[in-house]
Amino acid sequence: MRKRSEDSQKVFTRILIGIIISTVATLLVASAILYVNYNRIALRQVYRTDMNSLTQTSREVAKMTETAKSLSYQIYQDYTISALLFYSKPDIYEITSAMEQLDNYQMSLPFIESIYVYNSKSNEFFISSNEVRNGQQSTSEIDDQGITGILQHFHDYKPFVPIPRTYQVGSTEATEVNSYTYLCYDTINDNTKLNFAVIVNIKDDWLSPNMNTVDQPGKTFIVNENGDLLSEFGNRTLMSNLSNEAFMLPIMQDAEQSAYFTEEVDGEKSLITYTAPDSLGWRYVRITPYDLITSDIRSMRTHTVLFCIGLLIAGVLLSYLVSRKLYHPIDKVLVRLRVMEAERRGSLHLLRQDFLRGALQGRETVTGGMLEERMKFYGSSIDIHRASRLVLLRIDHFTEFSETYRDETQLVKYAMMNICTETADLHYNAEAVDMGGDLITLIFNEKLDIQAQGQPALNRIEELLRMMQAAVMTHLKCSISCTIGTEEASLEDSIASYTRSAEASLHRLFMGPGCLIYTSDIMAYHMKEYAFPAGKERQLVDYLMTGKTREAKQVYADIVGETAAYPFTVFQLALSHLTMTLNHVRNTLKKNNQLTLDSVSDGLMLPVKDAEDISEVHEHFYRMFDELGSKVEEKRTLKHEELINKINAIIERDYADPNLCLTSIADELGMSPIYVSRLYKQLTLKGLTDVINETRIAKAQNLLVETENSVADIAERTGFTNSSYFYRMFKKFNGVTPNDYRRKELHSEQL
Repeated sequence: MRKRSEDSQKVFTRILIGIIISTVATLLVASAILYVNYNRIALRQVYRTDMNSLTQTSREVAKMTETAKSLSYQIYQDYTISALLFYSKPDIYEITSAMEQLDNYQMSLPFIESIYVYNSKSNEFFISSNEVRNGQQSTSEIDDQGITGILQHFHDYKPFVPIPRTYQVGSTEATEVNSYTYLCYDTINDNTKLNFAVIVNIKDDWLSPNMNTVDQPGKTFIVNENGDLLSEFGNRTLMSNLSNEAFMLPIMQDAEQSAYFTEEVDGEKSLITYTAPDSLGWRYVRITPYDLITSDIRSMRTHTVLFCIGLLIAGVLLSYLVSRKLYHPIDKVLVRLRVMEAERRGSLHLLRQDFLRGALQGRETVTGGMLEERMKFYGSSIDIHRASRLVLLRIDHFTEFSETYRDETQLVKYAMMNICTETADLHYNAEAVDMGGDLITLIFNEKLDIQAQGQPALNRIEELLRMMQAAVMTHLKCSISCTIGTEEASLEDSIASYTRSAEASLHRLFMGPGCLIYTSDIMAYHMKEYAFPAGKERQLVDYLMTGKTREAKQVYADIVGETAAYPFTVFQLALSHLTMTLNHVRNTLKKNNQLTLDSVSDGLMLPVKDAEDISEVHEHFYRMFDELGSKVEEKRTLKHEELINKINAIIERDYADPNLCLTSIADELGMSPIYVSRLYKQLTLKGLTDVINETRIAKAQNLLVETENSVADIAERTGFTNSSYFYRMFKKFNGVTPNDYRRKELHSEQL
């Protein structure tokens, strides 16, 4: 009794010391890691935030550039403004109309400071601006003399690359304006002389507030590849060169990457974040004072250290209290363990089964020494150091098997395991493990004299498994499928290979009952990459939507059949994908055709683990295909004719509405735009957009002949919002321009 108390005291001491050491070590290590990494983590966090902000600014500049480019092209192509570009002496009416149009462009975007149109023939600028300089000015009169210098050396500037500059506005009370200037120009005489130019000036103060917002500390600025300042930054002037400043040297040396570092800027230690050059060669830099970043961190670090110290004290106290609670029942626990140990010795078979099952399923940790000790303790004949192999048996038609034997299912499985181990005993030390359900695992362990038989290992395994299958069929009237694992150097390695063999055994779905599956063959499938056949999926959807059931079944069978040569997860994912596709088709048909679908409405997903043969999966999907096909066939003919008539009536009614399109028609009908487009094309052999344009062009032809309205007015009355687009579409359908068509028709009527 005294010895038991001493054992209990030792266990108590070990528990107490273990808990205290674990608690102290955990808290000390955690505190040290947090202490060391706080600043680095914070710097990274600020870097990510700054980089997101800089990236957004870069996108704004790119968007600004694209907007300026688009606007310049639009002005260049504008028929009204072309008089300012190409005529040496436009009359007052053309100038007035063109300037009104130019003002409209200038006022359409709030960030545009001004727009210049330069005509080299008249050597004059036509300016649209909110300032007093609005109107027509010669090169000698224009207050923005900087633009004349740019145009004189236009070869030095790339089109649509922003030019940061400062210029004067007004003659009496001059005001400096910072802006980004975009050039769009045309040349003559082999690019030696400027023909005309469109200049768009965008306000600098539109971009600066976006870079330096109130909620973000620090300052943001832009530099080019030479280190020239392209935006506001402290008291530094625009276009001043920063490349020689100390904090800019690492940025200029790192020509391709985005990164961050700490350096003094204007006498203050700061975190400097910069981006890689964008398409313009610009770099975006943010400077954040270091003290702002670390102030919260220092406070957090102090609180964390205090918290850890308090937690450490509480942990030690709690460990002591818990250990004292465990002290008194510890003797009872030891007594119960001894009793349980004695009981376990009386049921070694069940214990061996439970241990091996747990090891194979990963619930038991197995290492060489512990595994050998446990196998000897359970009285197994397997030597863990010899070559071993796993063979997985699956009972075919397990549902019928369970219904046949009912309460005696476990007894029959035990008999099956005995038959298999006795058959394998001819050549191997064998263990059979009931894994639950339809799965049994056999462990084959080489005997000492196995090499002397001279028969190849796989041939011997196949022969044994065929004998097992025959014996099970003879005595138990059921069939089994076998998955042959790879031969491993030890039992520990064989146990580690269980998951691969279990995955390979699922391929019985493709190979059928009574098959022999080699794990090595199935694992080779992992070397191949699978791409889901999206084209066939679209065919499947088309066939289902149009009620072509036989073709849909063939395409489905092709998709599923291709997955047999890939890992089983590919089959599962493909089947899940097809199920979602079928569900989408069902919902679309219910929405567009008001179909009543019964069995298809629930249980779309077949439990693959319950299917033993691919034909069961096919039958499940074919049944749903047949129901969809029959329902679609009932509704298709009459409903489609009615739908086409409705669509044509909407087009005839609303052709003059610029918003008439596929989406608006589908919304009015309460249908999917994709479905309406596909169905209309299938039934009429014409695209819906083409029909809308044909109707509008036909109406425009009548108006050109019957009225004297201008082409622009006719384009607007027939639903075209853009005259140039109307010209292109009219010529596409008629082969001539609207004006030529009008002259041709009027001439033919006169004849």
